[in-house]
Amino acid sequence: METWGVSFADRDTKTLDSVIVNHPLTLDQEFQVAQKSDRILSLQIAGLQGFYWMIYCPIGSFASVYLLSRHFSNQQIGWVIAISNILAILLQPLTGMLLDRLPRLSLKLVMSLFSILSLLLLGGLFLLDAGLLVAAILYVGILALMYTLQPLVTSITFQFINAGHDVSFGITRAAGSILFAGLSTVLGFLVKSFSTGILPLISVGLYVGFLLLVLSFPPLVAQQPAPGAGITARERGTHPLAAGFLRKYSRFIPFLLGIACLYLFHTIINLYLPQIISPLGGRESDMGISLTIAALCELPAFFGFNYLAARINYRNLLKFSGLFYAIRSVIFLLAGSKLSINLGQVFQGITFAIMLPASVYYVNKLMSEEDRMKGQTFLTGTMTLGSLFGSVGGGWLLDHFNVQALLVFGVIGAVVGSLLLFYATGVIKKPAVAFQE
Repeated sequence: METWGVSFADRDTKTLDSVIVNHPLTLDQEFQVAQKSDRILSLQIAGLQGFYWMIYCPIGSFASVYLLSRHFSNQQIGWVIAISNILAILLQPLTGMLLDRLPRLSLKLVMSLFSILSLLLLGGLFLLDAGLLVAAILYVGILALMYTLQPLVTSITFQFINAGHDVSFGITRAAGSILFAGLSTVLGFLVKSFSTGILPLISVGLYVGFLLLVLSFPPLVAQQPAPGAGITARERGTHPLAAGFLRKYSRFIPFLLGIACLYLFHTIINLYLPQIISPLGGRESDMGISLTIAALCELPAFFGFNYLAARINYRNLLKFSGLFYAIRSVIFLLAGSKLSINLGQVFQGITFAIMLPASVYYVNKLMSEEDRMKGQTFLTGTMTLGSLFGSVGGGWLLDHFNVQALLVFGVIGAVVGSLLLFYATGVIKKPAVAFQE
């Protein structure tokens, strides 16, 4: 697969070598040149994260608001989100396979093509007075492409880190949360002042900025095979369900089920926030403020996760986030005002913002090297599964019952998920999994 990390590394090395040949530098000067290059690189990556999460705001977070205005039922909205997730599950491995097998196909080109396709679909959504079916097809395509872009954007940071650059994932990802927070507040007031028709138009502008930033990166150079890339399918198992894998890690199944249940609640709160806040007197502007609060509260955890992980093991971080997911779900269930909803959103910083990185690092540490790829595949699929049940089940409950039934469903998911995490991350006696912290 082609990456940006090697390209920058090569460019910086050639530039530095040229300078050294003609004008020898001291070690301090060489260090300053490298530092400056990495600062610029960090800004570029932070810009990509920022544009991506700003795109996510009108398309993903305001999906329910927009589709309700197009006369979709709650259950139909749930199916639109669910089908989009399913398509993304298919597109992500297909994209990776094509990047690996076609040398001329670069990551930069794929991200550019996805952006252009998204622009075309958004243009159709904005310009066409389409019926329900056509609008659903267009929106499913827009969401699926956006979801597929997410791991591509996220992986960029680690590619640069592996290439030896001083880039922080937490800081660059925090840029995404900061810009998401600012835009969500603005969008809430814009939708209230104008209409939901402004959402696709704003998304077009953001995608143009994202595309221009992607194109600003230098030409890509093929990456050297990553460690383990030469392992054959026979050596690592031809399928994630390789024989004995789940028996080898005895508590991995309850761990996955716990994550799925927590994602069920997480999806309900994020997707159906307009329906939750509306009976309490909330409007689009209040929803924007609520999203902003959640995004800002993620920042301390993103900035400080490495600090936390150095002092608290991943098992306890997962238990901590699971416990507060259960508490957060009860706060939403008992909420009697917009203020109570916003209090629940404050908990985003000690639930999702800790659970997400902790679960990835936990799987990475739990499993032996040859099993990590399978483990991460299971984890990603489980998160999507939880989102599917949350979107479809939540939509059905809203259409056939009420918001209270939706929130009870969320509480059940969060509490069961928390209990499963406590069980799954408990101390395992040998000779089960050899897991040393």
